[in-house]
Amino acid sequence: MYSKLGSLLVVLAANLIAGLAAAAIVVVDGVEISREQFETEVYNAGRQTFYHGRPTSDAQLIEYRRDVAEKMVDRILLLGEAGRRNIQPNHDAIAARLAVYEDRYADSERWQSEGEQMIATLRTRLEEDSMLEILEQEVRFVVDPGEPVVRDYFEKHPEKFTEPEQIRVSVILLSVAPSATGETWQAARTEGTDLVERIRGGADFAELARMHSADSSAQNGGDMGYLHIGMLSGSAQEAVDKLEIGAVSEPIQVLEGIAVFRLTDRKEDSLQPYLAVSQRASDLWKREEGEHLWDQTIAMLRSQSDISLDEEYLQALPARQR
Repeated sequence: MYSKLGSLLVVLAANLIAGLAAAAIVVVDGVEISREQFETEVYNAGRQTFYHGRPTSDAQLIEYRRDVAEKMVDRILLLGEAGRRNIQPNHDAIAARLAVYEDRYADSERWQSEGEQMIATLRTRLEEDSMLEILEQEVRFVVDPGEPVVRDYFEKHPEKFTEPEQIRVSVILLSVAPSATGETWQAARTEGTDLVERIRGGADFAELARMHSADSSAQNGGDMGYLHIGMLSGSAQEAVDKLEIGAVSEPIQVLEGIAVFRLTDRKEDSLQPYLAVSQRASDLWKREEGEHLWDQTIAMLRSQSDISLDEEYLQALPARQR
């Protein structure tokens, strides 16, 4: 319980320590973000972005810190725009969220002593998030385009509506544990070679698959169905790519053991007919148009605002700032 509360406190810390700021890292139309607020946001966002909570190189760290600063700038600008549009937060949804927190941490001594202050801080954050969500929905809203627009989009972006090449493959998998001895692996290769010779000599692949294969496709005679290029492992894909339809590969080592593949069919990539994908084309156009309007709105707000960043601070590594 305490550890969960501790995580919540970290999320709220930026606002709680704002009064301790000694210098502003960002100023947007007179609104300041202190170094303490910035570093708290860097920490919180990093826990969700990077493994172990931090970038893997100095260059990545500096780039990430600048990205956080730019997103904080955008947040200030967008909150200002939401205010100008008189957007109101969804108070019912916020009350429900706060009730969950209160119920979850009600028995915590720390919550009992500091809960009121944390609730006030969290409420402010949730209200801002709600306003931004509503603003984004408004900005991104796009009416259904007419048929000429959709068809034009389809014709200009054929790669989005092309069914990639598919291959139909059957397999016989001779299972070998990765930690098995070299002798065990060699025995499986020998068995695989024997199976290949029998198949090429006229033996039924499907029957041998049902008898010998450890793959889940064994009951279907080894038939794996149609696969997109890249669904097989590297060595298996390379072997199958060289096969003519009906041909059988040499034994191939894969993660699960030794495998023998047969290519039974190949479908070339093909552009789907417009009528079959017209709704998807419309949805894609609307999504891309919404993204364009959102980016355009942020760019407009930035062009009309006075933005100042402490470049020296952002370009320095944290250890050099202490």
